[in-house]
Amino acid sequence: MIYPKIFNNFSYIINKKTSIAIIVWILFLIVGLNLFLLISFKYKYHVYDSYLGYIKKIDNSFYTIIYVPQNEISDLSESDLLVDKKEYSFKIINISEEYYTINNNLCYQVILDFNLSEKYLIENNIIEINFRKEKTTIFKEIKKGIKLWIS
Repeated sequence: MIYPKIFNNFSYIINKKTSIAIIVWILFLIVGLNLFLLISFKYKYHVYDSYLGYIKKIDNSFYTIIYVPQNEISDLSESDLLVDKKEYSFKIINISEEYYTINNNLCYQVILDFNLSEKYLIENNIIEINFRKEKTTIFKEIKKGIKLWIS
């Protein structure tokens, strides 16, 4: 295929008049992309896992029982426990050997011990428990998502 001479002529390409609107849009795209990259590499935030648990009285002590997916059990001990935006120190008492199927996920029963306030200490009371993981960036989360997508 024979190309017209204007595509091979460097002086024609340099001296060509381009619409100012196109140049402005290209600059906006470049600045926006740079801003997104800067934020995705530098801004750090916490990731939260949320579970519903219930209170159970075992041997005259109140414990919280939650069901955790198999792949997230190892992350529990490294996380901070929050109930109603209040942080508690906790101890994992027991992880059951039996598994339960919840929404096609294998989950294990985990029994937690921590000092809840009196208003929650009612047998079979359902509470929302959040686990705050370590800080991460948008870029790290995108990498995790791509790894999950590929595998």
